[in-house]
Amino acid sequence: MEETHLQQAKLWLIAAEHISNLESKEKHTVSVALSIHSIIKANDALTYKFLKTTAKRHDDARRLFEDLITNNFIKPEYSNYKQIIQDAINNKAKAEYKGGFFSKKDSEIMIRKAQKFINMVKQEI
Repeated sequence: MEETHLQQAKLWLIAAEHISNLESKEKHTVSVALSIHSIIKANDALTYKFLKTTAKRHDDARRLFEDLITNNFIKPEYSNYKQIIQDAINNKAKAEYKGGFFSKKDSEIMIRKAQKFINMVKQEI
């Protein structure tokens, strides 16, 4: 199941990268939203593998990630990745429901965070 979550995370990221290259005024907001889904789904891959659960609410994602660190399921050097999850959660509602504006730079940053998070997950699974 963790492989399914990871594959879906990769697809969300591919979609984010693709959208960011389109000619559209709204592309950056959509790209950010897709990157956020990628990060959350990659976290699901980790938590399912080691804790046999996934976040029921997006707000639970960071806590579950912290549980992975606390229980030594993933390397302590990745503890700062909890901020990537928190950034994703903080921007999720703005990107999806509140019609927030995201710039090209915002999109690029969130894509890089998703790439970084997915690469860590691939190493840990």
